[in-house]
Amino acid sequence: MDEFEQQWQDALEERFGEINEVAEVQAEDHLPTIKIFYFEDLPEEGTLTAVTCGLSNASHPDWKHGKPELIVSLDTSDKSWGFAAGYFASGFFNEKRFSYGDIFQVDDPISEESEMSAYLVFAPSFLNQDEATFELPDRTIHLTGMYPLFASEIDLYDKIGLKEFWHSEGFDMYNSKRAPISG
Repeated sequence: MDEFEQQWQDALEERFGEINEVAEVQAEDHLPTIKIFYFEDLPEEGTLTAVTCGLSNASHPDWKHGKPELIVSLDTSDKSWGFAAGYFASGFFNEKRFSYGDIFQVDDPISEESEMSAYLVFAPSFLNQDEATFELPDRTIHLTGMYPLFASEIDLYDKIGLKEFWHSEGFDMYNSKRAPISG
């Protein structure tokens, strides 16, 4: 574990408690490996939270006041959801901003629990701005939330926008087994 990884792990454990498991993902051989830290029962019992470690090593011209690491929180025990966030962090390293409203999609479902195959980027579900910001010795990190979507919801999201989509009947940010929202 390098110095940044240890500092990030320490900062996360100080704020969230002990990490239960660590995984790694690399989208392709020439791309960086991203670690995923899993926290069970965070923010509440039955919720699995995954946080990436490594995306903030990337550079993007739009990152002026800090760099992102991704956070996924769902009522599930399936670690595929966190693994997918790490996959996107590796696959779009130095390329994408991971800004609110961005969508990332794969061809196949992210998990066997659901047909959802995309993530919508937005504010973390259970943290305010101060709680989602971490000051490390060499960088400021802002946790950035990832929310699963069905491929069929992307056009609806593009049509009605983030605010209306977020408040649509049937949208449950923690439910990994929810039904698709229809327009």
